[in-house]
Amino acid sequence: MLLVLILAISLAGCFLGGNVKVDKDGNIIIKDKDNHGNDVVIGEKKWDKSKMHGLDTPKAKLETSLISEDGAMYGFSGMKEKDAKEYIEKIKSAGFTYNAATLDDYIFNGTNKEGLTVAFAYDKENGSGSIMSSKGEPPSDEDEGEGAVIGGTDKKWDSEKMGGLPDPGVKVVAYWTAGSATNYSLEVIPSFTEYVEKIKDHGFTEDVNEAEINDLYVYAASNSGGDRITLSVGADVSTITFEKQE
Repeated sequence: MLLVLILAISLAGCFLGGNVKVDKDGNIIIKDKDNHGNDVVIGEKKWDKSKMHGLDTPKAKLETSLISEDGAMYGFSGMKEKDAKEYIEKIKSAGFTYNAATLDDYIFNGTNKEGLTVAFAYDKENGSGSIMSSKGEPPSDEDEGEGAVIGGTDKKWDSEKMGGLPDPGVKVVAYWTAGSATNYSLEVIPSFTEYVEKIKDHGFTEDVNEAEINDLYVYAASNSGGDRITLSVGADVSTITFEKQE
């Protein structure tokens, strides 16, 4: 509830001079105009599907809202953990897969091909959260796909994104993609010298840079097509970056 309470206070504080009324259920509704003269409504607990880019109402209790010309924001409570994960998947299925980012399984931000954006945040400790819609510029085709995934429990190695390299066999901590580059952060690879041989077997044997300094080992090499892989193994973490030649 803390996230919802902070959201409600901040929204109301921005429009204290507006028209305030109490509906039949005791909800405080504030109607005002923004700096551009557009109507703004705060406090209604009715889901506006059109403002939320066609998304259905989440399985939660709506606590507060802000509806404006450019989008909407809702604070909610009482959402179950599995429903939060399912709702994020629904957002992705609805096409919000450009410049997408996920943090710790429960925070997601994504844009669709028209430039409409959805941001979802959920606190699994108390079941509260928020969801916001907005409008922006249409992304390019290169922006499609998850831009970053940090934390969480369901990340998996994707060989297709890594030049065909096999799974190193350790837990994925995080990964991100940006343009033609993909990076994985992993737990330390125990037998990293064996994995270097696998990298070489996949053709990454040109323009080699190899170094070992104290607890840090780095192997970087390109293949005949110009794609490049960089493996870094430290005392606490390993990272592997694949850069596709464009």
